[in-house]
Amino acid sequence: MLNSAIQFPNVPGVKIIEERLGAPPIQGVSTSRAAFVGQAPRASELQNTPRLVTSLDQFNALYVLDLNTPANSAKASTPLSLAVTGFFQNGGSSCYIVNAPNGSSAEVKAGLKLLEKIDDIQILGAPGSGVDQTVYTELQTQCQQKGDRFAILESPGKVTLPGDLKTGGAGRPGSDNTNSAFYYPRIQVAGLLPNDAPLLTVTPTGHIAGLYARTDQNRGVHKAPANEVLRGAIGVEDVLGDADQQELNLLGVNIIRVFNEGPVVWGARTLNQDQSDPFVYINIRRLVTFIEQSLEVGLRFAVFEPNTLGLRQTITRSVRGFLDRVWRDGGLFGETAEQAYYVRFPESFNTPDEQKAGKLTVEIGLRASYPAEFIIIRIGLL
Repeated sequence: MLNSAIQFPNVPGVKIIEERLGAPPIQGVSTSRAAFVGQAPRASELQNTPRLVTSLDQFNALYVLDLNTPANSAKASTPLSLAVTGFFQNGGSSCYIVNAPNGSSAEVKAGLKLLEKIDDIQILGAPGSGVDQTVYTELQTQCQQKGDRFAILESPGKVTLPGDLKTGGAGRPGSDNTNSAFYYPRIQVAGLLPNDAPLLTVTPTGHIAGLYARTDQNRGVHKAPANEVLRGAIGVEDVLGDADQQELNLLGVNIIRVFNEGPVVWGARTLNQDQSDPFVYINIRRLVTFIEQSLEVGLRFAVFEPNTLGLRQTITRSVRGFLDRVWRDGGLFGETAEQAYYVRFPESFNTPDEQKAGKLTVEIGLRASYPAEFIIIRIGLL
């Protein structure tokens, strides 16, 4: 229906004109769409082609079952299919699949390359690639360069602790990285297909990715994806205790511990060993990435607008409106919004010469909510 001022311009009375007042709102981008590269149970299907799947049933129909000739359906699971099953079991809603038919490291790396041009990916994994330093490097490099995704690296089989899980050891990645995480040990799951053993030992990559998605949905990307049960995991390959985790936690090895409720993720660190770096925690890295990507998309309205004080005010209102929501959701720390973040346009970055060059620089300061990793109880007798 047209506004009344336009529809009946010559009729006396009250005229209604609908207009947008204020700055355009900034919406948060997706945080938990995953992508997996590996060998599908039916290796001949959709080879080396990224395909979006939105349910476990769809994945099985495409990569496991032959709906036309059921006898030709896959008889055994692969690390990829078990990872995708774990992803959806733990709360994932959609993921891209690249079927690397032979599962070789060259094919996996080529499959990862295919995902570089897809923008809507936030979590990356290569189930079944094993402790392959070249695949580790490809995952970490892509996430670092793209800046919009986070890698979950493959877990090794049972190792001699803690030496093999130290930096450069045979059981873990050889480089620090703030855009990736590493988990140990592998988990045990039930076999799903006729030729599977009753109990299979697999990488937790897909289950962890699903846990990220579940935590994002239930609490927000600012919540550390830890102290949560891995659904579908029956046990772990290597049962660890406090003494084992004491040194490994500081090395960025996130341990999966067995408590009364089952296998629980008991670590939330990136592969960054600089303890003074804010990005030592997974949720801080992913929160900042979420804010960066949301602002990049949400502020496109300002491109090519006249560079005036009015534009600065509009940008400020849009950014503050978005960050207010992040703060109220618990992603930023502070009793007031002013304590949690700031938005300003430093004159040193917005000189007349910079304006002539078509540049407008906005500076945003964030006070993130860090996870309470160590709860210390002090008890004294009076």
